[in-house]
Amino acid sequence: MAEELSPVVVGVDGSDPSRVALRWAAEEAVRRGRPLRIMHALEPWGEVPFYPVPMMTEILQQAGGAILEQAIGEVRGWEPGLPVTTALVAEPASVALRRQAEEAYEVVVGHRGRGGFASLLLGSVSLHTAGYADAPVVVVRDGDRPVRRRIVVGIDLSEHAATALRYAFDAAVVREASLRVIYAWCPPEGPYAVMEVGELAQVAHREAHDIVAPWRDRYPQVAVAEDCPRDHPVKALVAASADADLIVVAARGHTGLRLGSVSHGLIHHARCPVAVVPSGAKGEAG
Repeated sequence: MAEELSPVVVGVDGSDPSRVALRWAAEEAVRRGRPLRIMHALEPWGEVPFYPVPMMTEILQQAGGAILEQAIGEVRGWEPGLPVTTALVAEPASVALRRQAEEAYEVVVGHRGRGGFASLLLGSVSLHTAGYADAPVVVVRDGDRPVRRRIVVGIDLSEHAATALRYAFDAAVVREASLRVIYAWCPPEGPYAVMEVGELAQVAHREAHDIVAPWRDRYPQVAVAEDCPRDHPVKALVAASADADLIVVAARGHTGLRLGSVSHGLIHHARCPVAVVPSGAKGEAG
């Protein structure tokens, strides 16, 4: 019996941003040859004396079911042959997405929404999910964007670079896109300035090249450009996001909140979807 493929999971709430995320997730599932799971979270009301709680629960379930049915209909219009399942979950959206991530290939959310997905730009659901989920989390921004066929990946010189590079190269393969690898660096100042800036630039280029080299060999079909700007990583990557279909960074920890300052800044400011990839996440093409 063939192994069941883990799905692309997307959180929806009926808002315009979640519809953008839904379409991105459907296209991603087709690219990856994976099923799509659409999830809606019913935020618990708890025991509130001013509301007839059983009746409110039923109303919320009906509304949530309608949101999922509408989402299924839209996906069938976009991608008729895509296998789709749904999940209506009675728990906070951030908790539900984190739980769904345990069995997901990746999780997709809009950058803001309403109800359980409100204020994503300000850091509630998307930041929590990206910071704690065991699967890659893609935060999708509003608006139509022309396809550039370019993936950008930000790396540092730690062991986390391999996590981001594997996902980014796979993303380039399934999109038939080029890959731009960015290692941004800032020279130390004051008593720590023990090397000339020119020397540091040479070291940066050499280190980045050595990190990327094994992945070039593994993915010879991907056109790769390496860029080592003298800049803050968030600033450099946000600028690169203007001309990219996807920007990829690694989560920076193994336990607890994994979201580092770079991924946090990108979720707030990048102009294209951002994929935050935890160590050990699934990442093979197909």
